[in-house]
Amino acid sequence: MPLAGEVALLDALDRQARRRAEGIATLSVLEGPEALGGTLWNRWAARHARTVVEVSGEDPHAAALGWARALAATRDLGADAEALATFSLTAANPRHTPVFRGKTAHERRVLLDALPPPALLPDATWALCRELVIHREAVEPGALPDAVRRALQKNLGAGLRALHALVPPGKAPVAWVPAGPAPSLPGLCVAEKLSNAVPALAVACAVSSEALGAFLAGGETRLKALVREGVLEVPEPASGAEGAVATLRKLERAGATEAQRVSAAEVALAVLTGAGEAGADRARSKAEAYLRDRLEEHAGTVGLFELNARLHPEDKRSWEVDLLCRSLRIAVEIDGYHHFQEPERFRRDRRKDLDLQREGYWVYRLLATDVLSQLEHILHTLDTLIEARRREPGGREPRHGHRHS
Repeated sequence: MPLAGEVALLDALDRQARRRAEGIATLSVLEGPEALGGTLWNRWAARHARTVVEVSGEDPHAAALGWARALAATRDLGADAEALATFSLTAANPRHTPVFRGKTAHERRVLLDALPPPALLPDATWALCRELVIHREAVEPGALPDAVRRALQKNLGAGLRALHALVPPGKAPVAWVPAGPAPSLPGLCVAEKLSNAVPALAVACAVSSEALGAFLAGGETRLKALVREGVLEVPEPASGAEGAVATLRKLERAGATEAQRVSAAEVALAVLTGAGEAGADRARSKAEAYLRDRLEEHAGTVGLFELNARLHPEDKRSWEVDLLCRSLRIAVEIDGYHHFQEPERFRRDRRKDLDLQREGYWVYRLLATDVLSQLEHILHTLDTLIEARRREPGGREPRHGHRHS
């Protein structure tokens, strides 16, 4: 089940990422259960095709070294150093582009000695870049070069900045730092040092509300200010019953019509008791009919989705989709309890997803219990998918070979 308000939290993490890109040290402090905070951080990283590495929450040097090892395991640092050196030296002297391929370590050293250091790189960054270029062939694939170890040992902040500067933007792993025992939360201190050393480095900690309150009590410090600026509350998702009751109360407070409240109550009863009889219209479940009605009321989705639509209307053997938007090729499937209890039904759903994807559809699956408790999240997600579809170039050829309409 998705985290409550997950899309909004992911968007908030994106805003923090933009601050980092502007050179503002930003620590993501996920207030709530550690497991939920970790899940959210991993989903945000996956959203941007980044990997997450858990580092030491007790010692800044060990944390930096752990992050550096993870970076070396996923990147060819020698190649990154050569690319940065070539770019920097060529920018300083456009008439001369250095060539490192095919040269020995001695020849590379002679070449670099003959050229003035590029003015656009800090001394520490150029020193590390130079060492990695010269000794590239001596480093085993995936191993952490000794030059990196020496740079971090000499000056942790400068060494970490130099290492991060080698990597193209958006390609470095993001760091996860365990907060450690309350009330001192030593992991926050470690995370602060990493964030201040490299503002562009994405760093996060998860802290319970109680521990965070104890940590922030008393006088203000630079660390506390950084923590306060980066706090995002990650609430525990309510159970199906709790979520349904909360939604019904919210509808009442919002002044929903009696018909809307009755419909919501019927959905709550159906999904919580497992009742799935078909309604009077074409909907096969109360949840499908309820979501169809909400989509017709929502400005961003009105008129877009057909209920229980067949993928190819002329072919009765083709798949029937719970809610189908043909114009933008988006398919919404609502899964009840039985979808996960019957192995053959589960396999059938996977085959259906694959066939829809081959036809160029994006498939959005959600739980029947979420139609009530996560309605805002569902509408927000569909708005995002619709916006993304409309930004696509018209008539482009997707990988599966079917043209988008």
